Amino acid sequence: MGEKSKKTDEYITLMVIPHDARKTYSFRFSSRVVIALILLWLGTVGGAAYILTRHIDYEVTKRANIQLTEKNAYFVQKLASANDAFQRVAKMEEELRAMLNMKSKKALLEYTGEGGPTTADQMALVQALSNRSTLTQGEFDESLGYLNKSAQVRLQSYSELKKYVTTQRSLLASQPTAWPVRGWVTSRFGHRVSPFYEGTTFHQGLDIANEEGTPIKASADGVVIFNGWHGSYGKLIVMDHGYGYSTRFGHMYRSLVNIGQRVKRGQVIGFMGSTGRSTASHLHYEIRLNGIPLNPLKYLKD
Repeated sequence: MGEKSKKTDEYITLMVIPHDARKTYSFRFSSRVVIALILLWLGTVGGAAYILTRHIDYEVTKRANIQLTEKNAYFVQKLASANDAFQRVAKMEEELRAMLNMKSKKALLEYTGEGGPTTADQMALVQALSNRSTLTQGEFDESLGYLNKSAQVRLQSYSELKKYVTTQRSLLASQPTAWPVRGWVTSRFGHRVSPFYEGTTFHQGLDIANEEGTPIKASADGVVIFNGWHGSYGKLIVMDHGYGYSTRFGHMYRSLVNIGQRVKRGQVIGFMGSTGRSTASHLHYEIRLNGIPLNPLKYLKD
């Protein structure tokens, strides 16, 4: 009885019964074979699952590495672009200082200078970063922060230079250095014998003679503050140029501007005449600084 039970336990019978039940099929397998097949199946499935999981992990890691590489290249490119912009600003500042013959901010604006890395050092840093395969977030933030800070300092300095240049240009535009009319200088600034037989008098301007109707131009940018008849000046235009400068145009035949009008250097403001106390057609031209008459010939350029 024990031997039969032992023998039965060693085999597994698989029976297949069709729907019509006319004939059955049975298959007998050794229990060891069945166990081996099950283990083989489990091993195959497990191995396939392991390989598939590793493949998925590999693809995910590969894709992450590609994205990291692309991100790193993007960071390096942005650093290079930021450095390039910084270098352009620095070059503009250097060129502007060279144009002004200034070597430092202190010499230009009475500011104290500050130290920092040279342009060569900055370019070498960017080159070294570009050749690296990886760039940490901390390194990127530090480099970008440095560039931003340096750019802000440069932009502030450039703004100060621009403000200084704008002021100087405005001052130059306000100085009456252009000849107001073509003609012949018939009477200079200073003491002279009066043409009206009044002895020696002080002539506060410059007389320039030419035919009546000769165009008269503004000698600097400014605003018309007087336009009309004024005693011996005849028809007179007075312009305020700022920074204390003003000019007067006397004996005019006709004016083309109005009070409050802004005019540019070289703009025609009227025509030569002989109105007021005058012996012939000419322009009486004065330059004043804070109300004090100056010699126009010291300002007028050839």
